[in-house]
Amino acid sequence: MQRYPESVQWMDVMAAQDLEMGQIVTVEREEGDVVVFRTASGQTVACDARCPHQWAHLGTAGAVDGEEIVCLSHFWRFDQEGTGSKLSAAGRRDEKSSITTFEVRENEGRLEIAVRD
Repeated sequence: MQRYPESVQWMDVMAAQDLEMGQIVTVEREEGDVVVFRTASGQTVACDARCPHQWAHLGTAGAVDGEEIVCLSHFWRFDQEGTGSKLSAAGRRDEKSSITTFEVRENEGRLEIAVRD
């Protein structure tokens, strides 16, 4: 069983079984929205909802591509750790700004994201 620091607060998102592969769900928070998505391999990821490029909302302008979320406005993509990149027409991966990610856990069949005090 994984242990988390006491300073971590967990925010309930949804039933784990309701998040399908490729689906993106927006979690509204006073501090700013977070998106939660399930990758092609079944991993659950949570990150800031706003693309750092031009602030597009990934809940409405995003898509899951394999193990990454892609901003459909200008095709910046972010991996499970939040590392940003963009694929060139030749297939080269160019580094872009990163995005903040949040820990996700399943607790009694519910997905929760970690929010710090």
